Amino acid sequence: MPSYKLNKGIVDNQIFEEFEEQKGVSLFNHSANCCSIDDFLAIAYTLCPDIIEINGYVFISDLLDAEGENAFERIRRLEEQFNGDKIKIEQWVNSRSLGDFFIGSNNQSMENDKIIEEFSKVLIYFGDKRVKELFPNKNIIIEIGNETMGELGLSITMYEQL
Repeated sequence: MPSYKLNKGIVDNQIFEEFEEQKGVSLFNHSANCCSIDDFLAIAYTLCPDIIEINGYVFISDLLDAEGENAFERIRRLEEQFNGDKIKIEQWVNSRSLGDFFIGSNNQSMENDKIIEEFSKVLIYFGDKRVKELFPNKNIIIEIGNETMGELGLSITMYEQL
């Protein structure tokens, strides 16, 4: 007996209809017409970044802005700043405005709530998969908020819920 089952992707492909400029006939086709291999690799890294664990804290490595011995000093200063509050320290480092993902590519889509919602779901999906893969025994939360830890507008953050 014939069987047909569509397993939907994480992005609603109908979001393509919301795009200001459609570069192709479908969402899938659009990506081939607007992204170079360099773009794809950069996007993959952004969705699945280097994650660092230092003294029990979990950070997106690119957002910590310190390496090696300097990272330990940075943690010490953050512990002073936030009175040792692990959640606030992780949120502070791991928060990023959604607009910061598109500094060099701002268009009308940044004003479209449907597109921003789909983008938020993608970030949460991949972030959650990444931290569960790396830290299966930790309860790490990835969430979207408004002006989280001083970020502008909608932002994403990551922290371990104790």
